[in-house]
Amino acid sequence: MAILLGLAAFVTGLLVPVQLALNGQLGQALKSAYLGAFFVFVTGVMAMGLVLVVSRTALPGPAALGAVPIPAWTGGIIATAYILSVVILVPRLGVGSTAILIIAGQITGALLLDALGAFGTTQVALTPTRMAGAAAVLAGAAAVRFG
Repeated sequence: MAILLGLAAFVTGLLVPVQLALNGQLGQALKSAYLGAFFVFVTGVMAMGLVLVVSRTALPGPAALGAVPIPAWTGGIIATAYILSVVILVPRLGVGSTAILIIAGQITGALLLDALGAFGTTQVALTPTRMAGAAAVLAGAAAVRFG
């Protein structure tokens, strides 16, 4: 099972640069980063709606929605900033530079969240080995961007 989950994560990662390129193309075709980002979400809501219908997932009631911690709702704001940034950055930096810089930021942020055990996640120590791995990713980001 772990191999299948790892493969699913890898394939998802392969799709990210495709998404970056397509989101950038959408913003350019519509001549607006804002419209491009908006329509990324429109199509995403439609796709997710279809998944909910096909999976027969019941929508939560008001009590369940009210029980969600307020910070958990801000993920959509972060997703909006991410999509808008991608639509703006890909045409200017290219897919490779945009992707690797996002990945470098993700690794840095992930290590910080792990070290803090933030938002109820499992706390994982920031070891020299993990810091070296992050440094390698940051060096790779610099090589891809400026190489």
